[in-house]
Amino acid sequence: MSSPPDQRAASSSAEQPPRGVYPGWWVVCATASGQLIQGGFVFWSMGLYTATFEDVFGAPRAQINLIETCLTVATNLLSPLAGILIDRWSIRHLMMIGLTAMGLGLMILSQAGTLLHIWVVWASLIPLGVLLIGAIPSAALISRWFIRRRGLALGLAATGSSLGGFLMPPFMTWMFLEWDWRTGLIVAGCICFAFLPIFYWLLRNHPADLGLSGEPEAPGRGDAPAMAATAAVDARDWGISDLLKSRIFWLQMIVSGSLLAVTLGMLANLSLHAKDLGVTGQSTALLYSIIAVCSFSGKALTGYLMDRLGIQRCGYLICLFLSTGLLILLLVQNFIGLLAGAFVMGLGYGGVVPIWTNMPARTFGAGSVGRALGVMNPLHIPITATSAPLAGYISDTTGSYDGVFWLYGGCCALAAIGLTIMGSVLRSPDHH
Repeated sequence: MSSPPDQRAASSSAEQPPRGVYPGWWVVCATASGQLIQGGFVFWSMGLYTATFEDVFGAPRAQINLIETCLTVATNLLSPLAGILIDRWSIRHLMMIGLTAMGLGLMILSQAGTLLHIWVVWASLIPLGVLLIGAIPSAALISRWFIRRRGLALGLAATGSSLGGFLMPPFMTWMFLEWDWRTGLIVAGCICFAFLPIFYWLLRNHPADLGLSGEPEAPGRGDAPAMAATAAVDARDWGISDLLKSRIFWLQMIVSGSLLAVTLGMLANLSLHAKDLGVTGQSTALLYSIIAVCSFSGKALTGYLMDRLGIQRCGYLICLFLSTGLLILLLVQNFIGLLAGAFVMGLGYGGVVPIWTNMPARTFGAGSVGRALGVMNPLHIPITATSAPLAGYISDTTGSYDGVFWLYGGCCALAAIGLTIMGSVLRSPDHH
């Protein structure tokens, strides 16, 4: 069992100038590939799964959307344990286990004959894979390797999910149409196993594993004091009870939960809304590709801006883009409206994961970010687990998604309120 990240791994060494590419960027590439897998084959393809399973099993949409609920509940319930393991064990080994679970889950899913079979897989192997190759281990690992450019590194790692969203939905749709959905899922599982060597060769748990003390100071920047302050935050060990007593933790939970409810819910239901408007097949896949491409840019830009403008201002921009996209979908209900809404919402989507992971990374430090994110996830359940099926229920009962767009707009408003209060708490004289 590995020891927790020590102070030396979290601090920067001004006397150690960089030689060539800082190895932390290879870690970013590896974690980005993990998010490509979990984003491309799970979250960004959720709409494809719901539309396919509706045709295959002929069940009501509320039941079909329970796959989202199974994933969300299982992921959130398991995340505290995953967070503790991530902070205390080898992230490299955990991510390889997660990738294996994802590949096996997709292959077993290909043999499903009932909705119950599907729900079980989405409640077991798939969430295990999502937890161990997704945003939480990426945030914990990158926080050990970066201080000065932590926001940028987290944003670039998160672009892997967007790249997966750009590549995988059209690819999966083509396989489902050209062959069948069972063959497509088997191929997806094989692709997961093909990424194992990348994890093995590129992932390292600490800079000390390569004889480094941490991210080098930029020549002439004079950022050593700020990096030292961040390193001091990284060195503190937050227990679960400490996190639950923190006002900032609860505010971060509200902000991230509200934004995740919008993203998860819309990813699962956008294809069904498009289907209601007479849009099917490759045209629907195009919508997800547009969101993915825009979110790719949004993630990199959000990461860059968070290091310069701060989390609160970036959070307001994310809320603005998401709510504007929802308004377009509400007012312009045709394929042009879908394209415009996907474009604008994609820019907002891009910032959700970077801000979600960067908030606890900045506040609670590299040694506790896994625990913070792990404990936060179960508290998201009342919002995120009900988001997609509630949208399906509203559609089933009202015959449209208009009420859904208003619901998700309220989530954006709640996130903005949370950001405002969080900023006030951080600026208050009694904040420690």
